[in-house]
Amino acid sequence: MMEDLLPGERLDDLQFNNLYIIQKQDGYCFTSDSVSLANFVDCKKGSSLVDLCSGSGVIGILASAKRGLGNVVLVEIQKTYAEMSERSIRYNRLDNIKVVNAPLQGVSSSIGVGKYDAVVCNPPYKKSGTYSKLNDNESIALARHEIAVTLDEIFAEASKLLKFGGDFFVVNKEERLSDMIVLGRKYNLEPKVLKILPSAKGASTVMLKCRKGGSSGIVISRN
Repeated sequence: MMEDLLPGERLDDLQFNNLYIIQKQDGYCFTSDSVSLANFVDCKKGSSLVDLCSGSGVIGILASAKRGLGNVVLVEIQKTYAEMSERSIRYNRLDNIKVVNAPLQGVSSSIGVGKYDAVVCNPPYKKSGTYSKLNDNESIALARHEIAVTLDEIFAEASKLLKFGGDFFVVNKEERLSDMIVLGRKYNLEPKVLKILPSAKGASTVMLKCRKGGSSGIVISRN
């Protein structure tokens, strides 16, 4: 176990199937939004999935275990986080999951266009140009702000990756909901399910399930 940990890292229990995740003690760590999004993924057993902006890999790892998924690909631009998630995968002996350390933009050209049943993403919440000061920690800044990728680019790539009829699961703050709906329709990803996660701290978090080529009609869930 300890040989998989580098200085400044810790091993956290995911409280499911004896799974653990390696995280940086002073870097960006997953939040309850990541766990909620993993639970929101409702793919059939054996489905293929891509986790964009995967970070530590927690969403892909949990969704795979909870849904019995087949081929899972984690896409992460930061090399340190990609390598860290590879060690988590190795520690948990998850042979069906692989990591791609690359920019999100254009990744479909290397891992497959129209190949996947589902795509999931916990994107940076802060819209490009709307923030005045970035976190001094680069990994936290990249995770929170649209520095390396925009929401538009995420929806565009998700659409390219998905099979016709495939589902895209995404989370964000309620202030970005209109952006998500507009982008979904722009890239043929029809919003089908909206789940609202109220917060006592202010703005609610929203999760959206979109279907590539889906018909219009949305269900709103607060459960």
